[in-house]
This record gives sequence, structure tokens and C-alpha cells, in this order.
Amino acid sequence: MYTSNLVQKLFILISCSLLVQARSLLDLDFGIEFSQRENVEFSPALDLQKRQADADTGHRQGGYTTWTEAESEAKKLIGMMTLDEKVNMTVGIDQEFCTGMTGSVPRLGIPSFCLSDGPTGISVTYNVSQFASPITLAATWSPQLASQHGLALGQEFHDSGVNFIFAPVAGGPLGRSPLAGRFWESLGADEYLTGVLGSQIVKALQEDANVVACTKHFIGYEQESDRNMNTLLPQTQKPYSSDIDDFTMHQLYMWSFAETARAGTGQVMCSYNRVNGTQQCQNDASLNGLLKHELNFRGNVVSDYGAAYSNEEATNNGLDLLMPGEGQFGIYPNYRGAHGEKLKDAVNSGKVKIERIDDIVKRILTPILRFQYTSKFQNFITPKIHNAYGIVGTPVSNDLGSKVQRDHFKVIRKIGSESITMVKNERNVLPLSKAKLNEKKATIAILGSDAHGSTDRGKSCNPNNECDDILYDQGTQTDGQGSAFAYPPYIINPLDAIKSYVKANAPQVTIQSSRGKHFSISTADRASRAVDLARKADVAIVFGNARGKETEDRSNLTLREHADDLIKRVAAVNKQTIVVLHTPGPVLVEEWIDHPNVTSVLFAYYPGQESGASLTPVLFGDESPSGRLPFVIGKKLDDWLPNSISDPHLTIHPRIPFSEGILIDWKWFDAKGIKPRYPFGHGLSYASFSYSSFEVHKTFLPDKETEFTTNEAFEPHQNVQGSSLYDTVLEASVTVKNAGKMKASEVVQLYISFPKDSTGMTASHLLRGFDKKEIGAGESVKFTFSIRRKDISIWDTVHQRWRIPSGEFTFFTGPQGAADWDKKLQARVIF
Repeated sequence: MYTSNLVQKLFILISCSLLVQARSLLDLDFGIEFSQRENVEFSPALDLQKRQADADTGHRQGGYTTWTEAESEAKKLIGMMTLDEKVNMTVGIDQEFCTGMTGSVPRLGIPSFCLSDGPTGISVTYNVSQFASPITLAATWSPQLASQHGLALGQEFHDSGVNFIFAPVAGGPLGRSPLAGRFWESLGADEYLTGVLGSQIVKALQEDANVVACTKHFIGYEQESDRNMNTLLPQTQKPYSSDIDDFTMHQLYMWSFAETARAGTGQVMCSYNRVNGTQQCQNDASLNGLLKHELNFRGNVVSDYGAAYSNEEATNNGLDLLMPGEGQFGIYPNYRGAHGEKLKDAVNSGKVKIERIDDIVKRILTPILRFQYTSKFQNFITPKIHNAYGIVGTPVSNDLGSKVQRDHFKVIRKIGSESITMVKNERNVLPLSKAKLNEKKATIAILGSDAHGSTDRGKSCNPNNECDDILYDQGTQTDGQGSAFAYPPYIINPLDAIKSYVKANAPQVTIQSSRGKHFSISTADRASRAVDLARKADVAIVFGNARGKETEDRSNLTLREHADDLIKRVAAVNKQTIVVLHTPGPVLVEEWIDHPNVTSVLFAYYPGQESGASLTPVLFGDESPSGRLPFVIGKKLDDWLPNSISDPHLTIHPRIPFSEGILIDWKWFDAKGIKPRYPFGHGLSYASFSYSSFEVHKTFLPDKETEFTTNEAFEPHQNVQGSSLYDTVLEASVTVKNAGKMKASEVVQLYISFPKDSTGMTASHLLRGFDKKEIGAGESVKFTFSIRRKDISIWDTVHQRWRIPSGEFTFFTGPQGAADWDKKLQARVIF
């Protein structure tokens, strides 16, 4: 979701001002903030006493215990509503507090419901947390952390009076292109990884935090170029069409949405693009056919902002809630859309049936009743979001916004630390030894503009609200740009965090940086100063970043602000050069990765407000890096799918054939025999792990999900019992020993290859299980995986059902991700 060009510019202006203010405030308060927050743990439990306390103070307790009960109550309310009241609930109204609000029915006590972005925190407000980005969470490969993230995120939305949270991103983008502007909003470039993490987030948001999850962006939304929202009068070019065949749609793009549907997501957002020639928010085949029928999705479909292109066609074809409705932030009207007054006219003229209107209202009310309130809407929370639009250059007041952070910095920091992915560590330079550095009275040079906060003390925006885009971005990158961006209450930048850590743990060590006092220092001047510092330092840590941005795809996979050149120049004069990267997705590292003085490389992604605090424990060995790449790193852009970003320019009806099928990201490399620089799932540790006793055997456990089941058809198999596509039919197990000298977490990954004659299966291997556990030094832990019928099935396009192919399945596990298959442990099962 995003706004018109005018709002987009306004968004940048505000972000500019708020970021530099937050960073300036941090420079004043950092020492206290950081020192008080050492060695903390996040408690994810919401016990019954806590829930009762919430109720006593006006917070939601949760609604009815089952969807059926909630739906029954919704129908009772609908039976008492007039047509005017019904259609009033189907369209967005004033956005005074929230990203969007629904119409209300005061006569029945039904309030306006608040909808708000996004996956990194509450957007467009103050005094809320800036969480780690979804791609950062994906790098943890931890279902447990996904659940903790969902709970903490949901608590802030809950306490701010939000009803629907626009999260998680379960696909759109899924990772078809490494250049996708919104890659950083995804949960990794793999449908299985995304499905597991996304379903955990949905459950925590709804069942524990009592906010309704909006899973997005459905479906095939894989680039920003030519997405062309319908926010102004009809333009000359329609949005691009993602032309996806039936097999690819089921086997790849629907997979993660099926998982979040089974988790009970109460809302799904339809995307800007067209699918197979039809605008997605009025696409009967995908909304009614795939989503509402096949996946049995029982919540409501909301349009992304400006994605509705029709009148009654959208309503009849599956769109339930039109946003922004009568105008976003009062700046532009939505010239199309059959909701509100137009929807009433459509009903009266017979173009839309009254039963469809009842269905829409039922789909809007039921998730609210299921997860938040009873039909009396007791303890309703008025939204407490302070709309920051238009407030540029104003000091951030503690009286504004929600003040809802609780102790969420703990889980933000934990996700940041566990996401850090060490892809290289020659000569075991990492972890840095506090004792040796202190004894030597060593000097550490912290280099690169990404290491520190903004240097202009809040002067990037002038009194005329004109901001320099380059100045806005100067400083460490903690989040991407766009509607998912959340204003941080502060940012703990890497430079200040390292200074604080060293002062407390190795006081004889000197920290120097190339940070300038004013923006008048040119890039060349900073680089020269950095090289001089590196030449004299015992250790040089170079920080670099790349930017991910809604509305704009990346033009290349290089680092920004000449960071690649800086890394090479520093490595030429310092034998212990460590590189830390904050990126939204893949970047190319070939210019410098093989330099013998580049000893260690860490991917830190977009870690949110706790950036530096999550990095220092890994740098200095308090924690072992345990992140794994949630995407592949190639050696050149041409290694990836060719023309993965299509820009047809003035083509009236641009179409993009997804002819690669299911072969996106790492699966493309794997099937085409392209050797990556670092494979999907790769990540090093300070410990060493050995795998043994790998086995896979047939078993049967019935599907435990009874409330949110799907209608996905499957072909019975003579050797497999059960009545659900999600019954467990195989169990895999492997024992992992930590042969190192410190406790560390290992991510075990389970891959599968299908029988050779499996019709339609072009992927050489697929991910079908993963888990993360901490293992003590010298200890062994057994990992067990449940493999479901769907996990070993292929979509049969002829008979329109899932089918287990006959033949031999091979399972693989072992360290270092999706590569070196012949070196992994293997097990075989025949069906």
C-alpha cells in the first residue's frame, strides 16, 4: 500500500524530519538507554491474569471462542441493519487516526474499525517501536521468534486501538526478483519458509494479542515498476499483469497464503497488479475461486490503497472492503469503486445481490467478534494513534502517540542478534577477543556512513519542508521506505553501541570513526579519512547498506554511497577488515569478497531500533551468529532469473510471463546448475556442528486444525491414510552435536527431491522442514520434523487436485543450506 505522488513526497519529508530528530535524541540519551538494557529476555506469555487485567483497564479480552460462534453473532447483527448501514461498513472513511477506518453503525453500537500498517510497527505515529523488518525475521529461521515478534507487534497495535494490522506479508513479493523494491517486507524467498513464519505471526497476532491479521499482498505482486495505482483519473497504462500458470500458482504463490488461511487470518489484502490480465482486486478466479473457495478463507478481502478499478464487478468478484474510500488523508478521491453510496445504487438496480452485501458485512464483523469483542463491543478502544502527516520540523513530544512499547526492545534486539548471518570468517577473526584487545590497548576503526546516526542534528529538512533525499538516508539503515516504515523512538546505531560496549568490557581499547561533524564533508574526504584510520588500526569494521523502497525497484545490487570501493580501500591497508551489511535482500560482493584481508562478513539486514545493540554481542562473542540467508547470493546479476523486473514503459496493457514457473531465487540457481557465492540457508557459527542418525519413516498423525480447514482437493493414495491434505504422513529426525567450545544455535534444514518422473516438477530440491535450537558445548540434540501429505504432493493441473507421485523421494539434511547435496546426509522413501 502507498499513496499518490503528493503523499509520497510528504511521507519522505516527514520521515526525514522524524528520523534525524530520533537520532539526535539518541545521541543525548544513548549511554543511559543502552546500559540499562543489557542481558534482557523477552517473555512472550500472556496469562489469564494479564488478560483479565487488560479487560479491567479497557483492553480487549478476545471475542468468541470459535469462528462459528462469532459468525452466528455477526448474522444476528446483520439481520438488524438497514441497507444504508450495511454499505456504510464496506468503504473507508476519514483517516484521522489510522491508515484507514471503516464506516460505523451507531444505532447498533458498532464502532468504526481501525486499520493500520504495518509489519515493522505502527506507521505514521510517535512513541511506538520500530521492529526488525520481515526479511530480518526470516533470517533467524526461528518459528519461535516469529511467534514472539507477532505477539509484541500485536500488543502495540492492540494497545493503540487498532483492529486490523496490515501484516504479515505472506507473498507479494515472494522473491521472484532480487531487485524488488519491497523485498525487505517479505519473509524470505521461499514459499515454505514464508508459510511457516507467516502462520506463526498470524496466530500470535490474533490469538494472543487480539488484533486481526491482514495477510498480504494477494497475489503475484513481485515488482514495483508499473504497478500504477488507480488513485487519480484513469491513466494511460494499466498495472502490469503477472501471467501465472495453474501449476505455478498452486505450487508456489498460493502455498504461503494457504498456511496463513489455515492459521485463521481474518483479512487478506489484494494487490495492485493484474493476474492473467484481470485486475487482482476484481479477479473472480483468484479471489472467489482460489482464496475464498479453495482455501476456504472466511474473512474479508480489503483492497490495497488505490487498487480498485471497477464498480460492481469488484464487489461481485470478491472484494469486500474498499480502501481508501472517500479519500486518503483528504488529498485525493478514489474515482472508482462500487462501495459506499455506489454500492447501494448497485443493489437497488439489481447489479449486486443483497446476499452479497450480507456476506461482505459478515466477513468484516466475524474476525472482530472472533478475536476481539463480543457483539456488545465492550471495552472498545478509541484509536490512540497520533497522525504525523503534516507535522514536519516539530519536536517529538512524549504526549503524542501511543506509548505502547512495553519491553518490546527485548524481542527486537533478540531478533536482530539471531538474524545476523556470518557468511565468511577467515582465520577466525570473529569473535573479537575483549581480553586480547584490551591487553594490547588496541584500536578499532568504525568506518562507513552506515555505522552511525545522522550527522546534521536535525537539519536535513529546511523550514520550507524541503529535504535532501541523500541526507535523509545518511546514517545506519534500520528499516526500508514506504508504507511499512515505522518511526523509531530512537535508534541505537552501531558506532555508539560499540563505544558503549567497549567502554564497559574493554576500557583500554580505543574506538575511532570516520564520522564527520557536518555534511560539508564530501564522500571522497570521508573515504580518505577512513583509509587513514584503517591503516593505523588493529581492526577495521566497515559498514555498508542498500536501500529497499516501496514504489521503486532497485536498479542494481551494489552497496550505496560507494561502500564497495571503501571496503576495497580499507582492506588494502588493514589485515583484519570486517564487513557488516544492512541490506533489504541480496547484494553483490564479488568486488571484494575474495580479498585476503576481508576476513569476516556479516549480513545484519534491517534490524530496527536496536540495531547496534543486537550487533555487539555477536561481534564480541557473547553470542554466536545463528542467522541463515533467507535468499541466495549470486556472483552477478545475470545469475538470477533474466528480466526479473519488467518495465514495459508505454505499453498500454503490460504483461509479464512468469515462464520460469516455480524456479525463483535459490531454486533457479539449483535447477540451472548456477553456483552461487553463498547459497540459500547459508550461515556460519562460532561453534561447529556434526549431523548423525538421519532417518525418515512413514507414520500417520491426523491434521490437528479443525477450525480453519481448507477445501483443497487431493487424490487418495493406497499407502496413505487420512482425510486431510495436511495429515502427517512421514517423520524425519536427525541428531546434531555441538563440537565447539561455546553454546550456539543451529538451524537444521530439511530438503526433498521428488521422483524423477514427477509431472510438472521442475525444481531439483524443495525446502520441507526447518527448526532452530540452542545446543550446549559438547551436547547433542535431536531434531524431528513432521512431513505432511501436501509436502510430498504435486498439483495435478488436469484433475485439479494434489497428488503424491509414485517413486522414490530423497531427503537431505546437513549444514550450509541448499548446496553440496552429495555431502549431505540422505534418506529415501518410496511411494
